[in-house]
Amino acid sequence: MALRMATRTVTRRRNSEFVDKLDSLRSTIRSLLHEVAANTQPVSIDPEKGIDFYENVERFEIQLIESALDAAGGRQNRAAKLLNLRTSTLCTKMKTLNIRRT
Repeated sequence: MALRMATRTVTRRRNSEFVDKLDSLRSTIRSLLHEVAANTQPVSIDPEKGIDFYENVERFEIQLIESALDAAGGRQNRAAKLLNLRTSTLCTKMKTLNIRRT
């Protein structure tokens, strides 16, 4: 009887910790999405000169990655999850874009 009660208590604590971590992750994702939306500004294109598409995409990728790293406390594996990327993909992009770990 005491063993069952102890098992239930441990299970409840683990479930509670899991729910807390899940809520924290959801909050971080919402915050990240809000930050990205706030930093995303319409790009004005000069009909005469145009724009450099790749330069603008690169700038946006840098902002996304830096925001995710900030939200993840500098942990690349967590930032990759926030961005729905594999950690190896994030690391490759960071090297390509010359983004340093904080």
